[in-house]
Amino acid sequence: MIRFDLQLFAEKTERATAKRLSDARREGRMAKSPDLTMAFSFLGVIVALGMFGQQLYISLAKLMTDLFSEGLVFANDHVGLPGIFYSDMQNLLSAMLPLLLVGMVVGVMVSFLQVGPSFVLTGLYPNFSKINPLSGIKQLFGLQAISQLVKSTLKLIFIAVAVYFALAGSSGQFASLMDTDPIYIIQAFASRAFSIVLDVAGMYVALSIFDFFFQRFQFGRNMRMSKEEVKDEMKQQEGNPQVKGKLRERGRAIAFRRMMQKVPTADVIITNPTHFAVALKYDALSMHAPQVVAKGVDQIALRIREMAKENDVPIVENRPLARSLYQTVEIDGYIPGELFQAVAEVLAYVYRLKKRTV
Repeated sequence: MIRFDLQLFAEKTERATAKRLSDARREGRMAKSPDLTMAFSFLGVIVALGMFGQQLYISLAKLMTDLFSEGLVFANDHVGLPGIFYSDMQNLLSAMLPLLLVGMVVGVMVSFLQVGPSFVLTGLYPNFSKINPLSGIKQLFGLQAISQLVKSTLKLIFIAVAVYFALAGSSGQFASLMDTDPIYIIQAFASRAFSIVLDVAGMYVALSIFDFFFQRFQFGRNMRMSKEEVKDEMKQQEGNPQVKGKLRERGRAIAFRRMMQKVPTADVIITNPTHFAVALKYDALSMHAPQVVAKGVDQIALRIREMAKENDVPIVENRPLARSLYQTVEIDGYIPGELFQAVAEVLAYVYRLKKRTV
């Protein structure tokens, strides 16, 4: 027999609950844009390059000079050339270290600002459903894949436009450098290349900010719930109302049986006579006041009277007292001081009745 999950066809019109968002966060699913992190990291590296680029340029020039000049001299020396190369590479890596640190710190900060403190290990566990060919084909033609294709195309178009206008505006400047010293040509090209890369980084940041808000919108839409899902979640959190109702009913039945078991031990039953019935018990040695051991109205009151007759418990009709006891004293509670006189008169009557029968 084939079963279908009707939740898949339910219209998801409700915003995600706090529990659903919390569960998604524990699974590592949050509204974030990887492009935003990469864009700001790239921009940070470019800015750091403008600040520390001189040292990087010197280290790179030293490496190239040693390789193409002194390297030829030590071509037959198997010790000198590796030593020079190793020293130059150390200087180059030292010059690149500030750029790498800036990019890493900026990336971590942007990621933290997007999702806040989050450390999830779920992504490290193997998930074989991700390599399901059917799921892969579905994702290939899904809305997520289409949006990624559109974003990638837009990024290429905007970056290409930025580079084109930057080069087109520099064509005259490059033509005037043909008769100048090569060192100035290199410096002009380096300066213009830095400006172009900075423009591209700015364009990338602008696109990534748009992508961040798009990712938040898409995440909120994907996390929507149907009305039935919201109801099911409330049932899980608060308990199924049907189950809770059955538990309450069972508890009332147990309490009723316990109460009825105390009726034969009562000294007197005070009635209304038909609507209310209150069973009282008093032991002068162990109780400071008479105690209500059972009470009820209508059918329960009828059952209390019947059990009292079966066990020879006296029944006394006192309408105002029965009503007052029922409304003011809980089961196993002691009567208040204002009812002492009325109850004492009833108990005195019962004691005289029992003495007479004896």
